[in-house]
Amino acid sequence: MPEYTVDELAAAVGGQVAGNGAAVMRGVNGIKEAGPDEVTFVTNPKYRAALKTTRAGAVVVAPETEAAGLTLIKTPNPYAAFAKVIVMFAPPTETPEGMSGLAYIHEKAKIGEGVAVGPFVTVREDAVIGDRTTLGAGTYVGRGAAVGADCLIYPNVTIRERVTLGDRCVVHSGAVIGSDGFGFATEGKVHHKIPQIGVVVIEDDVEIGANCAIDRATMGETRIGRGSKLDNLIQIAHNVKIGEGTLIAAQTGIAGSTVLGKYCVLGGQVGIVPHIEIGDGAILAAQSGVTKSLRDGEIVFGRPARPLKDVKKREGRIALLEKYFKRVKELEKEMAELKRGK
Repeated sequence: MPEYTVDELAAAVGGQVAGNGAAVMRGVNGIKEAGPDEVTFVTNPKYRAALKTTRAGAVVVAPETEAAGLTLIKTPNPYAAFAKVIVMFAPPTETPEGMSGLAYIHEKAKIGEGVAVGPFVTVREDAVIGDRTTLGAGTYVGRGAAVGADCLIYPNVTIRERVTLGDRCVVHSGAVIGSDGFGFATEGKVHHKIPQIGVVVIEDDVEIGANCAIDRATMGETRIGRGSKLDNLIQIAHNVKIGEGTLIAAQTGIAGSTVLGKYCVLGGQVGIVPHIEIGDGAILAAQSGVTKSLRDGEIVFGRPARPLKDVKKREGRIALLEKYFKRVKELEKEMAELKRGK
């Protein structure tokens, strides 16, 4: 296990030490579980009370945080800083080394320098695998597909024909990139399949979670922008365009030909109808059903999704209905008594 002094950790994350910078840390843990040789962090105000009881050897906190008797690493973004600390202590990822003799690599495939290929991998003709990329066991790379340099493809990923992945992408197990888009032309009671002849383009530094399905375009391309991060179990339909730096949580479904801008945030189980545009920086709260285009920076929630401030106002009024119902009953009773008194 690696060991670092608090001073070394602070230097690595650009933080300032308040306390014993020479203390040696040997791991990371949650604030309630951390021991004297472990680092933890606090960002959420509701956990600040735990600073009084934690046994952690060092805590990554915001600059204004004070905690008597604790060694602190102060930084403007404690969460991002702690993420870097975790990387420093993280065990190496279990990946294959070299080229397994149980893999099938077509003679016309192009394999870069330092590529690692696990058992039962298939790389079809004219596929290109970039330098230092890892293909986990059971992964399939289709004809004419291209995977960039320094990618980590976990076991049992399917990258179908003519799909392109940029550099430094991470794809988790069970993901399927380039599956057919859902396209059928109905004639009478028969649904005729429309060939899906387009492609998928994944730009640099994208991470795709386990069991995601990203459909190829009917024509043209489905594209996921640079630095975007997808959680598990996400459906991206044909011809969807996702801008750079967008975050999408689990079980979200985006219907065909929808365009998402840059740096959007989609909560879990969001559903988006086809053929609309979501502006840059929009935030879609969990379980929102989005049925129309959104402006840059708009924040929405609900089914159908509405501006968050309007939803909060409406929910607040609904919470008062019981009170108003009782008051109306009282007023009706008072009115009835007044009428009887005439």
